[in-house]
Amino acid sequence: MLAGSQIFENSLAEMDMDEWGKDPAVQALRKVFKGMEKSLVQIIEGLAISPYDHRIRGWLETALPKFEKAWHLAHQTDMNLREEAAPVVYAHCLAKVIASAGVEIPDDLLPAAGQIRKLVNEVFT
Repeated sequence: MLAGSQIFENSLAEMDMDEWGKDPAVQALRKVFKGMEKSLVQIIEGLAISPYDHRIRGWLETALPKFEKAWHLAHQTDMNLREEAAPVVYAHCLAKVIASAGVEIPDDLLPAAGQIRKLVNEVFT
């Protein structure tokens, strides 16, 4: 006879564990988060900053609400940004936060942004 926890574990093993992953909205969010993470890595590596630098956490905690505000503002003003633009918006927000800490951000480090740069500047004023 199987113990209760073994029955539960066997049931879970038979279930499709990523049911949420089939949802197009969840897939889109995962792409956005993956893009944001890629932007972070590119900026940190591009600046030759150790991923263990104690300043990074504070930068991330400051950049995320700025990103959320910029994304919300873009939708309020019918800017019509697609999910592919999210990592670009995030990269520019993060770069502004890092620059405010006195770290020089080379111009070629960030993706081209056009109207996104203007949007991010509005959030930071």
